[in-house]
Amino acid sequence: MFRKQLVQAVLKSTRLPANKGSGTRHISSSYVRFNATPIPISSQVDRVARDEPFDRTGTSSKGYQASSKLDRQSGFEPSAVSSQQSSVRCLSKHPLPRLEAGGVDHLSLRFEDGSLKIVDEREGRSTTISGRWLRDNCACSQCRNGDTAQRQINVFKGTLDCTVRNCEIGNGQDGSVTVTFGDGHQSEFPTQSLLRRRSDGVTKGRYGRTTIKPWTADIASSRPSVPYTDMSTDAGMGTLLHRIRTYGFCIIENLPATPEATESLLECIGPIRNTHYGGFYDFTSDLSSKDTAYTSESLEPHTDNTYFTEPAGLQALHMLSHTDGSGGESSLVDGFNAALQLYNQDPEAYLTLSNTGVYAHASGNEGISIQPAQAFPTLSHDPEQGYLTQVRWNNADRAGIAADFANVDRWYDAAAKFDALLNDPKNVYWFQLKPGQLLLFDNWRVLHGRAAFTGKRRMCGGYINRDDFISRYRATNLSEGEVRLATVTG
Repeated sequence: MFRKQLVQAVLKSTRLPANKGSGTRHISSSYVRFNATPIPISSQVDRVARDEPFDRTGTSSKGYQASSKLDRQSGFEPSAVSSQQSSVRCLSKHPLPRLEAGGVDHLSLRFEDGSLKIVDEREGRSTTISGRWLRDNCACSQCRNGDTAQRQINVFKGTLDCTVRNCEIGNGQDGSVTVTFGDGHQSEFPTQSLLRRRSDGVTKGRYGRTTIKPWTADIASSRPSVPYTDMSTDAGMGTLLHRIRTYGFCIIENLPATPEATESLLECIGPIRNTHYGGFYDFTSDLSSKDTAYTSESLEPHTDNTYFTEPAGLQALHMLSHTDGSGGESSLVDGFNAALQLYNQDPEAYLTLSNTGVYAHASGNEGISIQPAQAFPTLSHDPEQGYLTQVRWNNADRAGIAADFANVDRWYDAAAKFDALLNDPKNVYWFQLKPGQLLLFDNWRVLHGRAAFTGKRRMCGGYINRDDFISRYRATNLSEGEVRLATVTG
């Protein structure tokens, strides 16, 4: 029956509005993305072509070949498959061909009939570039502040002549386009910035995407780490953040085992986020904050801040000391890899966790009960391109489920399958965090946990907002031109 639904769905792809009453979020993408390449929906995926494949050593899910080459211009991320939970749009069993280099080789610019046009040689059609868009995105010193890069003109007032009077189009990959408007103003644009507007590559740059390397417990033999001494340079910081974007976590080795050194390092990445726990935290298992993390009990794999509309993007943990006891091993799970395994195992369960909102709360401390009005799904996706962007999973902080009683068991069934994958020993990397080792991880991707312990442990760390994390990653891994380009291309 399910196969029949898959085939029938090829003929009809439906985009449904969000069900405001139930809190359900509908995903309209029609395939799963894995490092920017569509994965056909099939119980047996033989292989997947991708621009830059990577090492899948140790993973338990099937269906792709492997290599170790990284590509910073790609991005992982399974996407939801359909706007309906009961049917999935089926693609070919075979992988799609690669895009041409850069994805724009078949495009060119022409000035015809008083308009600047992008001509698609492959499709035999053209698109006129709006004169208002061109004038609005002029980057000259009259239109943009050279110090702040902020816009200084207002095209909405109707005082600017946005009519395109003439265009001079340069040749080659590094050519530029000079546009003359009706009032004589001239704007210059790099040819590639116009051809690549809203292309997949530009979007990846804006979001700070890179080729991710999914992992399992086998990462113990080659876990990502960097020396503390490298953190004083932009190149060293870029390596750290790129490894976090690639693997979801990285350990800084040989850091001074002090809260001062830890806090100073975090501030080199971005501002430390202030929450009801404070900003930078330095604590023991004394339950000073009413949260299980402040006890000596074990913690199952979870992400933090599910009770915030936007959870922290980056989290840091540094064990300063552990005296008169044992235990307390740390655990990490690649949530994106677990999501992919769930998709391969049961696509409908993946859809259910993508479409069903879950409420969360933080209510331990007196006078505080943080309860976002919106329910968020366990698996969240980029609304434009369908990439999986976030995993929210915290059984301890979970509140209600935004589903009626007729559908609630469907969510419980899907959640149970995901929970089993998150706790599968093959997927859980256990290790003992030591003084001088700072664990930094992507709280939107990697789940963390802890074994119970005896004795007294002193921990410190903090949160960094997602935007600050990605901004610092882009600043240390992309050129200034690439960063500026995204302000124009959209």
